[in-house]
Amino acid sequence: MTFFNSEKLQSAQKANLDLLQQISGKVFASVEQLSQLQFQALRTATEENFDGVRKLLAVKDAQGFAELQASFTKPNVQAERLAEFNRQVQALIVGTQSDIAKLTETQVAAGTQQVQEFVEALSKNAPAGSEPVVAAFKTSLANAGTVFESAQKAVKQATDVAQSNFDAASKAATEATAAAGKAAPEATKASSGNK
Repeated sequence: MTFFNSEKLQSAQKANLDLLQQISGKVFASVEQLSQLQFQALRTATEENFDGVRKLLAVKDAQGFAELQASFTKPNVQAERLAEFNRQVQALIVGTQSDIAKLTETQVAAGTQQVQEFVEALSKNAPAGSEPVVAAFKTSLANAGTVFESAQKAVKQATDVAQSNFDAASKAATEATAAAGKAAPEATKASSGNK
């Protein structure tokens, strides 16, 4: 009597290969999206730098230079752009992680089902007197499943906490930048009024 089923083994191997291909596809898509975000940020920064140099070359007097300098000290625009870039990267990471977790959960559930079927077949065909060993094996399998579920919940909670912390930090940075942006023109007016 054999417990080895070659069709189930082939099916499991095919499912694992399909899972690996799906995960690879998700990772490659995420890397591509990250590259696009970085390229877009680089393009925007380059265009702004050229625009700044053009404005600098167009300055004809000290007053124009002072006005240009004041326009460059607006940190809120750059900080908001950086915060938005970070939000997009964070969303990309969380989305990719979530997609991969969903894919692996399905595969783990299928694998667990196959192991349970094997244990049931083994227990039905086990020799007399081996019931305690089979029971211990079933208990170990159930405990492993519980540990895996607990680990999944812990990872999900940690991801949620990290996301909420990131959101809170982004909000605080945006508010601080806005406050600094409002204070900068007032400080420039005050210093130019003292001259």
